[in-house]
Amino acid sequence: MKVFFTTLLLTLVTAATARAAETAPAAAPLPVVAARVVDGEYRSVGIAGGERRGGERFQLVVHSDGTRTLSISSDLTWRNSWFTVVLRSAANFRPLEAYASYWSGGRYKGSGHFLVQGERLFAESNGPDSGRQQQETAVPVRFSMGTHPVSADGWHTADLDTSTPTKRQFQLYSVEASADTAKPVLGTLVPLEVEYVGEEIIEVPAGRFTTQRYRLAGMNDLWVHGADRIVIRSELPARDLRYVLTSLNAR
Repeated sequence: MKVFFTTLLLTLVTAATARAAETAPAAAPLPVVAARVVDGEYRSVGIAGGERRGGERFQLVVHSDGTRTLSISSDLTWRNSWFTVVLRSAANFRPLEAYASYWSGGRYKGSGHFLVQGERLFAESNGPDSGRQQQETAVPVRFSMGTHPVSADGWHTADLDTSTPTKRQFQLYSVEASADTAKPVLGTLVPLEVEYVGEEIIEVPAGRFTTQRYRLAGMNDLWVHGADRIVIRSELPARDLRYVLTSLNAR
């Protein structure tokens, strides 16, 4: 008799659970966090001799609301430095937030965190020699942020009209990244001249790309591809420095 009642109880519980599952509302689908993800890698070489100067890896996440998160690891062998940077931008590439950690000239310089709220940029730097320092800067509606890795340089060109070759001056919040560890990892607004040269098809180890060629500050040529402003090649003759894209994967 005990076995009978135990079996009956289990049957009733199972039936009740099944009915509850049938009547319970379906769970809302989770929001899509990433509309697409792009991974890439660069090799840095000397323009004159082709010797290896370093390299860089990045991952770009384009979110469902159009904002972007760009994570960068930059090996600057030629200057005994390593930069780690994370950038967030609005759909129109206006900076929202950034983090930068710099090893420069063989020593840890420090880190900086940057937050944009409306027309104000709030920054805090922490370094072994420079200590903790804070900064508040008024920023224009349209500006870009220079943290120095090549992966983000294409974002400086987002506002330029490319219907015809043209040149225009923008505002750049340039972050201090020198080997002087006494200087905090904070930024300064400076003018940046951006020139659109024209459309070019180029070939690099990662493949063949249709690009838009730009010139920054009259000295740094960039070949930029697609809506995400991916840098395919970068040349800075004054420093005998060339970056080429060696791999690119999107999902």
